[in-house]
Amino acid sequence: MNRLDVFLESTRVGELALPSNNGIFFEYSPEFLATGMELSPLRLPLAPGAHSRHHPASVTLHGLFEDSLPDSWGTRIMNDWFRAKGLGEPAITPLMRLAYIGERGFGALTYAPAETVESSEGGLGELYTAASALDAGGPVDLGQLAAVGSSAGGARPKVAVWISGGTGLMTARAASPDAQAWLVKFDTTSGRWFGPMEYAYALMGRAAGCDVPEVKLLTTEHAEGLRRHFAVRRFDRVGTRRLHYHSLAGMYQSTAGDLDYQTFLRVTRRITADYRETLKAFRRAVFNVLASNRDDHGKNQGFLYEKRQWRLSPAFDVTFASAERMPERGMAVLGERRTAGLRQLQALAQAESLEKKDVQAVIDEVRAAVVEWPRFAAEAGLPDDIAASIQKSLRSVT
Repeated sequence: MNRLDVFLESTRVGELALPSNNGIFFEYSPEFLATGMELSPLRLPLAPGAHSRHHPASVTLHGLFEDSLPDSWGTRIMNDWFRAKGLGEPAITPLMRLAYIGERGFGALTYAPAETVESSEGGLGELYTAASALDAGGPVDLGQLAAVGSSAGGARPKVAVWISGGTGLMTARAASPDAQAWLVKFDTTSGRWFGPMEYAYALMGRAAGCDVPEVKLLTTEHAEGLRRHFAVRRFDRVGTRRLHYHSLAGMYQSTAGDLDYQTFLRVTRRITADYRETLKAFRRAVFNVLASNRDDHGKNQGFLYEKRQWRLSPAFDVTFASAERMPERGMAVLGERRTAGLRQLQALAQAESLEKKDVQAVIDEVRAAVVEWPRFAAEAGLPDDIAASIQKSLRSVT
């Protein structure tokens, strides 16, 4: 496969081409040029002609399309699916991966012709069993995971499913009018507390004034006891309607760890032209620093495009990471990755011309939420020793 069409709903956005191993080309279609919509304004602006993407070490997609691909967990399932078809990893091109994603990716873009990826219907327990077996190094159950487990980003075991309200049935596509799109992260850890921890962080983030999607804990019962898995309602779906999503890393066409919070604020200001959205981005920075969410790289920040207007996406992948486990945070605060604190955050706000009263209000509101950590941990049912260990780290920052 060396050519692939890209669609936004029923409109053909353009064509991707891989004429050789020296680069990937994309050209907007005449009908999409006529819409005037900017899907990737920084690195793939709306303009006629072929847009090339070259990388000295590999064949690399434009950031707009890279955002459709999963990270390590989904890629592992995808590679096993291709292997079952007789293709080893070196033979799998980026266009083949996008064809595998087809209509199942995050955001609004779809790709054709798409591969047919079958998946059986099942409940949460069956999906957890398949995911935990793979996470433990076992073979992949393609019947359970191929369609629902390979489009999601991140490293943790997870599935992107539609959950029918009446039956709780989990499917790769909406099976009923009341079905909702959810991302379920399976807690396969020995301590069985990772799901409750992320749930507690979602509660704390919402209390801090961050935009957080609907979340809940889903329970499965096993021989070793109950497991609670973190589930978050997808913000790129409104019913069955798709919203265009672009990560900060994809928009800037950079690797996830190469960005910083000043870039985040400046990109937000540039594409939204809205001071309120820039202040939201600053609030995200304050929360990530004060709540010790160090896995805050550029793929974990992003934007939604709706009615020709960009806005900051809701917060996601927000959870605790200790300085011992992750000495450097994903995005620096004015060059500081290891020990960023209030001093760097206030200097960042000043450098980006944020109003002092707004900055202080954000800091006060976030701090007020973070000091309430024990309450959120208790509501999530987090073990006392884990909650206390996190509390100790939070005190050192706030």
